[in-house]
Amino acid sequence: REKRGYPPIMHLHERTLGVLACRYVDEVIIGAPLEVSRDMITTFNISLVVHGTVVEGGSASEVDPYALPKSMGIFQVVTSPKTITSVSVATRIIDNHEAYKKRNLKKKASEDKYYTQKKFVYGD
Repeated sequence: REKRGYPPIMHLHERTLGVLACRYVDEVIIGAPLEVSRDMITTFNISLVVHGTVVEGGSASEVDPYALPKSMGIFQVVTSPKTITSVSVATRIIDNHEAYKKRNLKKKASEDKYYTQKKFVYGD
């Protein structure tokens, strides 16, 4: 949040579970430092450090956080298949707010109708 100036869309646990759901991910290091260190590579037995081509925000720092993995030959750039960012998702949500609101009101009316009309079903 400090770097980008706006809060993440999902909280930490949701983001972590989302990343862990990817079959190519072995582990998520929560609270990892920006710069990949030799200690981190050794401790977590990291064999490959990757970075996508779609990046949100810029780094004001002159320090390359991937300098060590690059020098070790374990850094790879992966072409991002889509250009979706959290900003573009948030923009779409804001742009479609009224449609979501209308849809949810319709769902709520349907649920309310179900609960007011439901009856106890007696089985044998």
